[in-house]
Amino acid sequence: MDQQKPVLEEVPIGTHFDYPADQPVTTCEQDRRELLARYTRFAQERGYLLKSYLIRPAGSTDQLVVELFDATRSQLVVTCATLQRGGASRAGVWYAMGTLADLARFLPSPTRNILVLPAEPDSDLNGLCAIRSILPVWPGTNAFTSHLESEPPL
Repeated sequence: MDQQKPVLEEVPIGTHFDYPADQPVTTCEQDRRELLARYTRFAQERGYLLKSYLIRPAGSTDQLVVELFDATRSQLVVTCATLQRGGASRAGVWYAMGTLADLARFLPSPTRNILVLPAEPDSDLNGLCAIRSILPVWPGTNAFTSHLESEPPL
């Protein structure tokens, strides 16, 4: 049996998105991209080394997009423009959590999973993130923040 490995290709940040290129950009997707850009600027201002990747899993024709990986702190970053879990929409928290789980398999271990949200999550959503080992962060006044008091401002 041929033991293929996934192919990771580094690409410029902001050039590839986890959104169908053949569909019009929705308001929710535009909001998510703006949140991603805001977090990217925030991390770059702090000197973090940020990367973006295209991944072709071994034996698959799919191409996965890592929109943002913080190589300085080994953090996979996924953004979600809503605090809603999802339902029929691709835009919800459940979709973002699945994206984190899928992409993390291809990145260096240990990788911390970061879910950037538009606002502070309620205690139930925060608990869901905790049991999935995901750190939710959201924009604050001057920084992105989380519920972890031991963490420096993100």
